[in-house]
Amino acid sequence: MGLRRPVGHAGDGSLALPWVGTALHESGSAAHVGIWQSGMRSYLRGSYEKRQTLFSFDYAASGSGGSMGLTLEQAMRYSIVGVTAKEVQTIGGKNIRESPRTGIIFADLTPEQVERLKAIGAKVSEVGKVEPMVMPPAPVAAVPIYTSQQVVAAIGVEQLRSLTEPPLYGEDMTVAIIDSGVRETHEKIKGRVVYSKNFTADPMRDGFDHGTGVVSMVLAVAPRVNIVNLKVLDDKGAGSEEDVVMAIEEVLALHDRKSEIAPWGINLSLGSPDTGEPYSALRVACRVAIGRGIWVGAAAGNSGPTPRTIMSPACERYVIAIGSAKLEPFAVSEFSSRGPTREGLIKPDCLLIGENILLASSTSDTAEVAKSGTSFSLPLSGGITTLFQEALLRRARLVHEPIGIYEEFERLFELGEAPNPQEVIDYYLPRLCVKPQGTARGKDNDYGWGLFWAPALRQAFAPVGPAVDISSMIMPLLAMSMMGMFIPIVLKEED
Repeated sequence: MGLRRPVGHAGDGSLALPWVGTALHESGSAAHVGIWQSGMRSYLRGSYEKRQTLFSFDYAASGSGGSMGLTLEQAMRYSIVGVTAKEVQTIGGKNIRESPRTGIIFADLTPEQVERLKAIGAKVSEVGKVEPMVMPPAPVAAVPIYTSQQVVAAIGVEQLRSLTEPPLYGEDMTVAIIDSGVRETHEKIKGRVVYSKNFTADPMRDGFDHGTGVVSMVLAVAPRVNIVNLKVLDDKGAGSEEDVVMAIEEVLALHDRKSEIAPWGINLSLGSPDTGEPYSALRVACRVAIGRGIWVGAAAGNSGPTPRTIMSPACERYVIAIGSAKLEPFAVSEFSSRGPTREGLIKPDCLLIGENILLASSTSDTAEVAKSGTSFSLPLSGGITTLFQEALLRRARLVHEPIGIYEEFERLFELGEAPNPQEVIDYYLPRLCVKPQGTARGKDNDYGWGLFWAPALRQAFAPVGPAVDISSMIMPLLAMSMMGMFIPIVLKEED
């Protein structure tokens, strides 16, 4: 019997049947065949990995017994780049789904069909699962130590907000949250979700209680930003790279339709293991979005302090990879994933606070829950870059609307163009971050460039500064934020 990639092989030339507790040998009866067929159908219906088994029988009677020739192939789900949907259909691909704006095609393929596509130059990768970055690998209970407003104050966002007059609040800006859905009626979110689409089989809600917290963190920084809610994680927190790609396709479609709510940025508080494969569907889709001028941020992951644990798509060069830091004392979180990537890139790009933060919960319209993880440090960056983009938009309107923009922002646009996501990572980010004393100067695989520190914007064009002790600056900010106050602080380099 010729078997390729058998399911449940018993190791003795037979095929184990988990549904009947027996095995099918090369010779058997018609009854055996009937059991096998029925059992395989049941087995496939329950397969989480969406594998489809293609098989055929050649049964011939021989005396009182019989013999059976069995060919078994598994058609797995793949992403394909570099060919057309028609070419995939021609070689026999099934259940074809296309993302035309990213150039990615999804299909069920057998190993033979995969090789045929590779022979004509296609890049073919298995479609993986994605997971939210919710908690560190070892269960660590989050304690409600800080409110989101206190975290925002601690990194100096009020100084960033007040660089213009009127202040920056995310007005007329939109960010896409690709996650587990959002409780749109929550008191901290109500009225901010302007568009929703569900890519899962579950109802349009946040049954996993993840996306709601992510959105509340974005709104803590940019309270007037619009939210595009794209649900790709089901109520158990499970999803696929394919659905994330189709959500990114939706963002690109909004841009093509020149929609007023087309998102300028994408928040991905989720990921899959970094395989080092640059043509994985999720990384390709992110590159396309970045090439269109859309900022893409991704959670670094919660598998630290082990090296080489940065998730995908955070491992992609120009996806802004955000790790987590703790405040007291300021240091990288133990659970925050470390670089380098499988391809040798230094990651994460920077850190933001991601421990013990009280955020909105999807369990009711007033509920809150303490959260820790890079899922919740990432949306801080989404809110910050929203304010940055709002400043860009205001500058573009200066000819028609005399809105004040202070010198610090004006210096960022001396060439008359807004910096793209690549320039932000390569040039600006190193000048907007600080590291604690005792750490190496420059970018490393623990801190990246360091903690984003809004007051550093005043020195955005200065050479990359040394590590500084910001602990003494952060704690007064926290204390003042508890009283609803804020004191301005100007970052000074040490000699």
